[in-house]
Amino acid sequence: MRIKLLFLAGAVFAIIGRVGAGSLELAPKETAAPTITESEPWQFTIAAPGWLASMNGTIGVRGVNADIDVPVDKVLQHLDMIFAMRAEARKGPFGIYGEVIYIGLSDGAQINRMINNIHEQVDMTLVDGGLSWRLFNQPRWSLDLTAGSHYTNVYEQLELHSDPALIQQTSERFVNNIAEFLRERLDQDISNSEFLEALKNTIKADIINRIGNALERHERRPDIPIGPLGGHIRQEIAQRVENFIAVKKAELRARVDALVERGIARRDAVAIVVNEAKTRIANQLAVRLNKSLSQTLSKDDFWFDPYVGLRTRYDFNKTYYTAVRGEIGGFGVGADLMWEVEAAVGINLTRSIFTEIGYRALGGNFEENNFRFDVVMHGPQITTGITF
Repeated sequence: MRIKLLFLAGAVFAIIGRVGAGSLELAPKETAAPTITESEPWQFTIAAPGWLASMNGTIGVRGVNADIDVPVDKVLQHLDMIFAMRAEARKGPFGIYGEVIYIGLSDGAQINRMINNIHEQVDMTLVDGGLSWRLFNQPRWSLDLTAGSHYTNVYEQLELHSDPALIQQTSERFVNNIAEFLRERLDQDISNSEFLEALKNTIKADIINRIGNALERHERRPDIPIGPLGGHIRQEIAQRVENFIAVKKAELRARVDALVERGIARRDAVAIVVNEAKTRIANQLAVRLNKSLSQTLSKDDFWFDPYVGLRTRYDFNKTYYTAVRGEIGGFGVGADLMWEVEAAVGINLTRSIFTEIGYRALGGNFEENNFRFDVVMHGPQITTGITF
């Protein structure tokens, strides 16, 4: 029985061997070389870059510039939220990649004048996307040509919080001080140009100086990368008060003329009308000042910067490598000039997990619609990712 089983097994193996040999003989001796798409599978990489970036440069709003010098410790101090993610897909020499970075910062400052305090907020969104093509692919190094676009969005917000009690006191003091000039003008003892000069001086002394220089000093050198949204508020308040008094002067003149027509001496009519109106005008002015000095100012700007660049990588061995990339763009489409460089040393922790330590810098000079953003972001970066 055992001999029969051995004979049967030998026969089966012989048949299988002949079938296999037959299939090999039927295969063509030469086959077409597989294409890249057939021979190279897709490779995907997802990574999280931790960029500790300082910011230096100039941010301008409506012709008023802020000197930006925000080191990374201040960025971390005022950080509300940060998100960063990279992704890349490669098949043979072709690659497609993208990156998103969001940074939310906020700050506050005590002014202690008619503007009591302020709150500032900056949201920056950086998006990078493009295509790459491998020019050289050697056993230990490679070089890629890249082309893509940077998208930058900067949202700035300034909240002004007023001091209503001080505004009321300031309004009453201002109206009392301007009342004598009003009487003289309504009596026609001074010319309109003389009255306007006195009005401007009183506005500056009693109102503008009580807004103070603290807001302007803070906005010129902020602790977060924000433009001076309130840079023109002193001039705007002065103009609004001047226009307000001009309207009130016309109303008072009409009332004085009405009393004069009723037979009251003009000087007496002026005294009656001005004395009756002082409190009312002061209260109305306080309402307008409080509204102007307690408001939220915001600005939202975005632009695209097309670019071209190179990326290279050199493998020291299976564990350690270095990678460098550089890009230049803008070309007047967004910024006049945009550039970015990044250099890193990488470690393959496993066959699929890696970590890179390096330095990164991104700069550009965008200017449009009364907004200027000429800032360089630079600092160390630690990136961890997975390839599959």
